[in-house]
Amino acid sequence: MKKLLSLLLAMVMAATMLAGCGGQSTNDGTAGENSTPQTDEKEKVVVACWGNQMLDTYTQYLCDLFPEVEFEFVLATNSTDYYRFRQDHDDMPDILTVRRFALKDAVLLKDYLYDLSNTELAATYYGSYLDSYTYDDGTVNWLPTCAEVDGIIINKTLFDEYNVPVPTDYASFVAACEAFEAVGIRSFVSDFAADYTCMEVLQGASIPMLQSIEGRKWRQQYESGATHELSEEVWLPVFENFFDFKEKVGLGAEDATYPNRTPKDMFIEGKAAMFRGTGADVITFPGRGQDEVLLVPYFGQTEEDNWYLTYPTFQIAASNKGMDDPEREKLILDIMTAMVNQQGQDHISYGKNMVPYKKDVTLELMPEMDNLKPYVEENKLYIRLASNEMFRISKDVVQMILNGEVQTAQEALAAFNKELAGEEPGTEIVAHIDTGYSNDFTPEHGNQAASSLANTMRALSGVDLVFMQACYVASDIYAGDYSQKDLAYIAKNDGGWPGLMELTGDQIYTLVEMTLSMTGNRGAVCNDSTLYVSSGFEMDITKTDSGYTLNALTMDGKELDRSATYSFLIFGDRDWYMSTVMEEMGVSEVDTTGPKAEEYLMQRLVEQGGQLEAPTDYMILR
Repeated sequence: MKKLLSLLLAMVMAATMLAGCGGQSTNDGTAGENSTPQTDEKEKVVVACWGNQMLDTYTQYLCDLFPEVEFEFVLATNSTDYYRFRQDHDDMPDILTVRRFALKDAVLLKDYLYDLSNTELAATYYGSYLDSYTYDDGTVNWLPTCAEVDGIIINKTLFDEYNVPVPTDYASFVAACEAFEAVGIRSFVSDFAADYTCMEVLQGASIPMLQSIEGRKWRQQYESGATHELSEEVWLPVFENFFDFKEKVGLGAEDATYPNRTPKDMFIEGKAAMFRGTGADVITFPGRGQDEVLLVPYFGQTEEDNWYLTYPTFQIAASNKGMDDPEREKLILDIMTAMVNQQGQDHISYGKNMVPYKKDVTLELMPEMDNLKPYVEENKLYIRLASNEMFRISKDVVQMILNGEVQTAQEALAAFNKELAGEEPGTEIVAHIDTGYSNDFTPEHGNQAASSLANTMRALSGVDLVFMQACYVASDIYAGDYSQKDLAYIAKNDGGWPGLMELTGDQIYTLVEMTLSMTGNRGAVCNDSTLYVSSGFEMDITKTDSGYTLNALTMDGKELDRSATYSFLIFGDRDWYMSTVMEEMGVSEVDTTGPKAEEYLMQRLVEQGGQLEAPTDYMILR
């Protein structure tokens, strides 16, 4: 396959003088030394990526496989409502991806999306899974990739050290919790400040009830819009189970404040024996280093009642836009096929931690997840109910329970139904943007929408310099009115963190050079749309056949002073990209507690009633 792709790439280069993905010309329109000339022959395809995980190797895989395509990648807010926002501006991406998915949320997009029901691609899925994506009229707009498996991660080595038996049901799980609490080790912790954890633990603790005949009937009615409240018959036992879980585990108000990293840090330090997590967490947080860790199910009253929670790592769909052209239709379907075929899913499940939904894909499980195999064979994998309101309200109500604001399961049920009946927050107009900016990359001006946001962040934070990956700006900045919810769709917040530090000019050179050469990591650059935007300084970069090289950094046209020290704000992935470059440069003091992109937008546009800073030409691309 690699030889075939190399031959194809060579043929394309010879015919059109292309190389790489998204070739561009220099600022004056002429090709620089070792650079890739611009061409009008490439077909542009916009792919909205649900999360920055897709920047590890997945986007590079697509660029390598389709050298004739100029991909534009944007990091979308992980919600189908983000695409409603794009459609309102007649600006739907060509290929859509989303992790947080429910047919209930996606139905408003149905008329704007391509029907996949009669395609060869849809035929490669198991019918039982395809049924979950099929509307009453037979339309299929969305298809899943592979399943992320969610359960309870235990440190088996810690269990063995304290002679605590590994749980097999709810009673033995409670006994294990009591044993660890007695020796001063937290038994179970999780990041209940996150909406997904609140929703998943609430559902995970009661899967047998949700999988009952009554539970399946209610879910079908809810997903189709036939009911807008929780069934008391189904959900009162769910809340009763969670209250019991809270009491037996010893959860309280402090747990409601734990962000994503806190329970994981406790686990890798040996201060906690168990936490809610996924197969990916088993890889990333392997106890204290050499510990044996296992992903076990959510425990029921008997071993027969144990279930794992699952959800597709993401779903894909295609816009109807341009699909009336047979050649473009074939290209889009070819790209989508590559996204979910064996090779594509290998780039998603590279850690051997996921389960496929397709007939033609086989994914090997790592040893730490061997105990999952009988559950797969018995189909005891519950697909979470993940509508937008389920995320939002689950967090509200679970935190009410942890904070003691509701005392009984009946009160929790009533609080949940009250929010279901109310209007979703954030729909009123809160700001107006006078001037819009394009999110398209051009060698003359870079990404103007991303530049505008970076300049606004620099002005509000008071730092000297700002550096962020341009694809974190998820769409054009449209002129017009905005609700608070729609403002949040402008820039990626999930996975995007501010990192404030002091750097010398010499360190900034190192940082930019490392960033441009990085591969296989969140924050890697695979094409022009994933290049970085700078504020307060300019970058002179050459594009070569093998990537990008830095020529010079300047401030107001003068070379950046390598000996001077600057306050420097990075916006990007904290645990992957930022930690990698900071370790390489020997920088240990990084403040990640500052505002996120959405907060900067709210501060300037809502609180101050102002406008975004104008973009600047921050790059010369040769």
